[in-house]
Amino acid sequence: MTKRNKISAPGKVILSGEHAVVYGHPALLTAVNRRLTANLLENGEVDIQSNIPIGAGMGSSAAYAVVMTALKTLFSKSKLDLEKICDGAYKLEKMQHGNPSGADNTICTYGGFLWYRKEAESVKTFHKIKPIIKTLDFVLVNSGLPIESTKEMVTLVKDLYQQNPVKIGAIFREIELISKRWLKHLIGETNEDLFDLIRKNEYLLERLGVVSKKTKKIIRWIEKAGGAAKISGAGGKKDGSGIVLVYGIDHKKLNSLCLRMNLDKFNVKLGEEGVKYG
Repeated sequence: MTKRNKISAPGKVILSGEHAVVYGHPALLTAVNRRLTANLLENGEVDIQSNIPIGAGMGSSAAYAVVMTALKTLFSKSKLDLEKICDGAYKLEKMQHGNPSGADNTICTYGGFLWYRKEAESVKTFHKIKPIIKTLDFVLVNSGLPIESTKEMVTLVKDLYQQNPVKIGAIFREIELISKRWLKHLIGETNEDLFDLIRKNEYLLERLGVVSKKTKKIIRWIEKAGGAAKISGAGGKKDGSGIVLVYGIDHKKLNSLCLRMNLDKFNVKLGEEGVKYG
């Protein structure tokens, strides 16, 4: 097996912009060093291996869509065509999730840090960000697999928006302001209070109804212990809400919480490379 028989794509976390990104507002995303890898075997079968948690808001399905699309280029071109891979993966994501923003397949294709906006179905813009701040002390805690699918959570927010477009539209605009503050912080234009950004972002997501009681309990505990936390993905309402992005908490205290509540946690490196051979 040669290196070119293997293609991998990263998982992701959303720093800010969940759900609002579906309605034309920007999102700030980063790829992480958890990857899904496809090995093309000699008999023509494909072996898939992944250390991206499934259904937890870390882009597992998007990474799969990117890799499977990229496999088509293994023997036809010497270089991966990122634009075609991203477009093909978006089509697969639509089949899975109904009305995705396209943000997940884009970050899993291009990697790094991205500022992403879906202007219209046929017009999606993104910019690769080169952050001045190289390290962010984040830990990911898995609050549990959501009972609902991403499609169901997107539909839940859609129903809320249709019932009260003024109220929900205002929440989306507040999330956009937070996303812009995040962006300016990363590129060194401002020095933001990340505790404030993360806590406000989480509060807005809770107002959208995408954070379960179980997950709220975890996040409130983290806040009382001096940290900040928010979900990172579509969320979940009835049980778990997927991955929670945790910032600025004493690691011993976080370890104690995770042991007591039987929660998985792990560190990740942000700004991981996108889809690649090997």
